[in-house]
Amino acid sequence: MMEIHLPIKNSSKTTNTLKENLKKETQERKRNILHLIFKYLVDNNLLSVAEVLQNETQTGIYYQVCDNIDLEIILQEYQSYYYTKFQKQPKILRKTTENEKVIPLKKERKSAAKEKQPLKQEKSNDTFQFEIVTLSKESSLSDIQSKPLIDFENYSSEWREMADQIIKQIVTKTLGITFKDCISLSSTIETLKEAIIYPLSYPQLFEKACTWRGVLLYGPPGTGKTLLAKALACESPSTFINVTSSAFISKWRGESEKMVKVLFDVAKFYSPTTIFIDEIDALASKSHDSDHEASRRFKSELLTQIDGIVKNEEVFVLATTNNPWTIDNALLRRFEKRILVPLPDKDSRSELFQYYFSKNGYDFKNEDLTAFVNLTESFSGSDVKNVCKEVEMILIREKLDQIRRGDRKKCGTRQVKSDDVLNALKKIKPCIEQTDYKKYLEWGRKYGAT
Repeated sequence: MMEIHLPIKNSSKTTNTLKENLKKETQERKRNILHLIFKYLVDNNLLSVAEVLQNETQTGIYYQVCDNIDLEIILQEYQSYYYTKFQKQPKILRKTTENEKVIPLKKERKSAAKEKQPLKQEKSNDTFQFEIVTLSKESSLSDIQSKPLIDFENYSSEWREMADQIIKQIVTKTLGITFKDCISLSSTIETLKEAIIYPLSYPQLFEKACTWRGVLLYGPPGTGKTLLAKALACESPSTFINVTSSAFISKWRGESEKMVKVLFDVAKFYSPTTIFIDEIDALASKSHDSDHEASRRFKSELLTQIDGIVKNEEVFVLATTNNPWTIDNALLRRFEKRILVPLPDKDSRSELFQYYFSKNGYDFKNEDLTAFVNLTESFSGSDVKNVCKEVEMILIREKLDQIRRGDRKKCGTRQVKSDDVLNALKKIKPCIEQTDYKKYLEWGRKYGAT
């Protein structure tokens, strides 16, 4: 029988490699522990101890602890794991006896004492600061951050970085949109003015009156809900914070709830403030038994902050949704005004056509305009705008054809004719049917608060 001899690998070389890897892992673990301790000391203002640790181990020079981890989180996770496995809480500390020796701490070296001054300067420079201001039309986001007024030295670095993200969401007054651009939405505009603009402009009239602190705008897409928010950001004298759902999404445990808390803290310091949450149904839909624990914690924190802040501080919450029936009932209670932003009626659609065609002029009669209005019965304001855009593109395509044929005499496009609008209406269709719109009307009769 033939024997097969397999080559034997160098076992000593493999063993050395494993030892080196184990040594690297041990060093990495020790370094992480030192950095976690250093961050904990700095966050709790134990700067003299942190300085000694930094001088002894060079901690905090080449690396920085990630935002999603600290000693408290590690301890909490360990306690949860221990309780799940052994059904009892772990013992972390115990009292020492008289016979047990306590390791003496070395006194600080003179060189370390001389180097204390730079660390103290770092403390003063690291202080996170806000300015309570109202954005004017000429102001910008950089103006807010360049004039500090309130110190937050007692807050952790994690809180400060979250606050930085929220400050970047502050909308300036340079959008160039006013309430005049919100055609056919006069009743909704008046409600927003009663809630935000009038109490700040005429405070003596609202000394004994309770103003609206939460407004929910619901309705089909394209009716002007977000446009109203943009106009409010420009017209209102309050600070306007635009909140998106992506700001609260995090894979780390507890990050979303912290962001909600920081959001309302920042809004309180910048008061009077308007917090705008677009598509709020994506953040707080109706609760189900199958909901994840993180989702339930987030909803609970959001409800607590809205209910606790809006009654005591000059913080106004404005939210919009296309699906009001999916919002949790507890959240609906926080919005004192729930207003339907309807589809434009005949007069509003006529006004919209004239508004968009007034830039380049139009060449059709009032009878033609009435025909356009009748053909756009279920159109939203956005659909009417798309029709007008298609008309403009028809004129541009016509001009491009003339240029290709060598006719470069006339500059610009001609006026809009009725045939152009009829051709555009053949291509643009409404985004909602009349039967779907009735669903909004029925929900408003049950839960609306106009």
